[in-house]
Amino acid sequence: MNKVTVKIHGAEYPMVGEKSEKHMISVAAFVDTEMNKIGEANKRLSSSQVAILAAINITDELFDCADTLEKVEKENEELKKKVGNSGEEYKLEIKELEYHLENKDKENKNHISKIEELNKLIEEQKKEIEQLKNGTDLSKQEVEDLKNEIKELKSSVEMAEEKANVAEQLSSKFQNDAYKLQLEKIEIENELKYLRAVK
Repeated sequence: MNKVTVKIHGAEYPMVGEKSEKHMISVAAFVDTEMNKIGEANKRLSSSQVAILAAINITDELFDCADTLEKVEKENEELKKKVGNSGEEYKLEIKELEYHLENKDKENKNHISKIEELNKLIEEQKKEIEQLKNGTDLSKQEVEDLKNEIKELKSSVEMAEEKANVAEQLSSKFQNDAYKLQLEKIEIENELKYLRAVK
């Protein structure tokens, strides 16, 4: 397990995980940049509101990723129809699709890491609320407002996690389809060799 202290939107948080320190720092830096960008655009937003908007932006990226994977699947279907193409064209299309899929897998992993960081941020916000309730003169209404902000943020993160799962399932399906295509290609090449040998 690796442990590192990161700074997100002006506050320090301890991060513990199996990933490398460099990876965790990069994830935290991305979240920090996203939140700072939103906070600078509207300085009247609370930390919870900034975190909610950051979660929405990341969720939007996940939707884009899912759309791209769907497009890749359609391209895969078109590829099946082009089995009669020359061997070189076939290999080139497979390599392009594999490269595209690899990039999308990396993006999905990054999105999942960002979601985990937002979950940690939610927990920190909850702790801060409890501390404020016990040691300050916040009114009951202010405390309830903060609780509602936390609930909204959790809802956004849960939706983002659901979309990440969908994207991962699409990625896995495409990998299986790509493997089947490679097997079909090998069979076609063997048939061509056999036909040439017969001639």
